[in-house]
Amino acid sequence: MKKIYLFSFIFSATFFISQAQLNGYHPIQKDTAGNIMPWYNPNHGSSYNDAINRVWNFWKNLPLNGNGHKYYMTDHSYSPGGSSNKVGGDQFAMALSSWTLFYAYSGDTDLVKDMVYIADHYLDNSMSLPTDSWPNIPYPCNIGDPTKAVYDGDYILGVGFTQPDKAGSIGAELVNLYKITGRQKYLDAAVKIANTLAVKVQPGDSTHSPYAFKLNAVTGVVPTYSNPGFMYTGNVVPTMRLFEDLSKMQLGNTVQYDTAYNVIKRWVQNCPQKTNNWGCFFEDIAFPSNTETNAVTMAMYILEHPNWSATWQQDARNILDWTLTALGSHNYDTLGVTGIYEQSIDLYEGGSHTSRFAATELLYAEKTTDTSRNIQSQRQLDWATYVVDFDGKCLFSPRRSAIWYTDGYGDYVRHYLRAMAAAPYLAPDSANHLLRSSSVVSYIKYEPHEINYSTYDAAATEILRLTSKPLKVKVNGIEISETVSALNTDGWRWITYQNGSGVLEVRHDNGKQVDIIWDGAGVENISGNAMLFELYPNPASDIVQITFAANNQEEIKIDITDILGKKLKGFTIAAGSNGAVESIRIEDLKAGSYLVRLSSGNTQAVRKLTIAR
Repeated sequence: MKKIYLFSFIFSATFFISQAQLNGYHPIQKDTAGNIMPWYNPNHGSSYNDAINRVWNFWKNLPLNGNGHKYYMTDHSYSPGGSSNKVGGDQFAMALSSWTLFYAYSGDTDLVKDMVYIADHYLDNSMSLPTDSWPNIPYPCNIGDPTKAVYDGDYILGVGFTQPDKAGSIGAELVNLYKITGRQKYLDAAVKIANTLAVKVQPGDSTHSPYAFKLNAVTGVVPTYSNPGFMYTGNVVPTMRLFEDLSKMQLGNTVQYDTAYNVIKRWVQNCPQKTNNWGCFFEDIAFPSNTETNAVTMAMYILEHPNWSATWQQDARNILDWTLTALGSHNYDTLGVTGIYEQSIDLYEGGSHTSRFAATELLYAEKTTDTSRNIQSQRQLDWATYVVDFDGKCLFSPRRSAIWYTDGYGDYVRHYLRAMAAAPYLAPDSANHLLRSSSVVSYIKYEPHEINYSTYDAAATEILRLTSKPLKVKVNGIEISETVSALNTDGWRWITYQNGSGVLEVRHDNGKQVDIIWDGAGVENISGNAMLFELYPNPASDIVQITFAANNQEEIKIDITDILGKKLKGFTIAAGSNGAVESIRIEDLKAGSYLVRLSSGNTQAVRKLTIAR
């Protein structure tokens, strides 16, 4: 009887593994050694680019539901026609996170439009009252009436309950959206969220996190459960980023932010780093669960912050090793790849979770020069492409039919972008893309012979994957020097790959506007004559001066648009002008970010203008 049972178990396990390998949208492609390859193209960068673009186009083209909102504003998962099945806890913050990175990568302004659409509606329909015990923080779910895009509670606990960790997530992303759009409402909301979280932080211990996973925002009461692990979460990185960013900007209650940050940091180092109890994350799980999201996001944060501890590299390595041991799936061993389970209570390999792990391993390799795991990480990214269908539907897992707007969209795209930033050889070699900035890219435009972009911070570094070496790089209209060594000051460095494409590293310490130019006709040229185009002051308040020099043969048009390209003001400089200074009144424009565009014939120049009052 035992032998029969053992045979049955082995047969079932073998059958399960075979099925697990074939349950994606596409037939498995293998290399000559039998290891998994991307389904779309043997070129990894081309396949990753294809996957994230399919996912974005599906999201962008989702129709409106009966209440005039995109499906993802009322649903957590996709079904044809929509089903009003409530949104996921981190759904909107995840989307903002991915779209911020994807905008820099692609230059697609529809991404910014979508971020504004999400943020505006969510802020207007989700916040707790200023008089509540936990004031001015968002509710995560439209639980009261799932047909409406009004967010008033928690997926399981109901109306009035919230998840503080998700408040930290949306707060951090609102700061980034402010840096792109200049819209003060996003920054104001982020500061209010940070104020509440800073005041409410607790020291925590091995069974209590600095913030309870869920609580009643009105009363502050934390639900009582026989297993207190349900109220424990290690998802603290977004809140730490929120405090960190606002303190750097010197906005809000920075002393309280710094204090709260250090409270959280001490707890992480004394508790989950030692116990590997990373706690809950998912709003729909009614049991304590150890989640990959919390653990690996912390490892990523530590790698980005070498001042975390004297042993930061080993700290991150320990978390990654634990994740691989505790949540690594062997169902795909015959394909040479380890999938990553979402969490301990629900053992399904996830596309977003496997790609998150892969991206963080690649970041570890970048920071430590230990590349021994890069091939495995590449195969994990290859494996995760199989959850994307031709039309952009994206499965949570190859073994689940659910198409979650969290796992398959907001929490999917960003990991491919982070992976390509850490390992630029995995980025497409047939197009130009900005892969990473130490700041936030507030404007970018890809042209046939140039790339023009602006960063929020005047001091920043960028990494771009380009099809060929540029002729020159300018910062605020002034050419910076090429170097072959590490960038210790303003300058740029080119690293050539085999096919002539390569990686451009740019460092600018005193300017926000960067122009990468392949030939002599850059953005500073009009009608073939050199023209230095400057805005002063910038930021401006009531008047801005546009200064340029040109002996133009055609008229010059000056347009001021919002960040999405909507024209707000327009002027014309007559042909034959020999230099000009134009003073433009802007007191009728709200504080925020705008674009000033000069055009003449087939050439144009664009600069970002900030209006501050």
